[in-house]
Amino acid sequence: MASYKNLSSDWYIDVDSGVGTIYINGSVDVTGNITTVSELAVDDAFIIVAANNVGTVTDMGLIAQKTLNTYAGLRFSTGANAWQISSSVNQDGTAVTPYVSLVSGNTGTPGGNVRDIQVNDGAGGFAASDNFEFDIANSKVTLTGHQVLANIVSTPTPVSNAVALYHKEVGSGETGLYVVGTTVNDEVTAYKKALLLSIIF
Repeated sequence: MASYKNLSSDWYIDVDSGVGTIYINGSVDVTGNITTVSELAVDDAFIIVAANNVGTVTDMGLIAQKTLNTYAGLRFSTGANAWQISSSVNQDGTAVTPYVSLVSGNTGTPGGNVRDIQVNDGAGGFAASDNFEFDIANSKVTLTGHQVLANIVSTPTPVSNAVALYHKEVGSGETGLYVVGTTVNDEVTAYKKALLLSIIF
């Protein structure tokens, strides 16, 4: 048989001067705007918030109190269909700083092949081309056969029908930027050095 306790004011339960524990063997339903619990241990794997929601509650989650009057929020937005976070919210969860989705709406796999650079296909999806690649291991970007390499110290092997730009120690061209192809392997010359060479030669 159910029993009810109706009160006209606040009701406090003090167990052993605040250090005791209340044990409840059964389900607990709490209604109201804000529930504050100093310490809570839950055996269930999942906690349900906004229980019995019939669609009228569109944002639901948890509030973390950062200081006396500041809060952060974690919510699930049915409008964005994503979990979202905000570093600053009101006590009721409304945003002071806009919420940002933890997972974007696009969860597709990357386009193209291994090393292909990802671009937006114009419809919110991933697209890629073998003509634009990035080789992480060798710090090398390849664009339609042309290559741009980081400071690799030594000259790379020429690639057929392609030109490679790379950096190593500064030479007589005074730039440290080199170009190598099937017919050329030289340092790009600085403007002032080029003027000097044009006068000499």
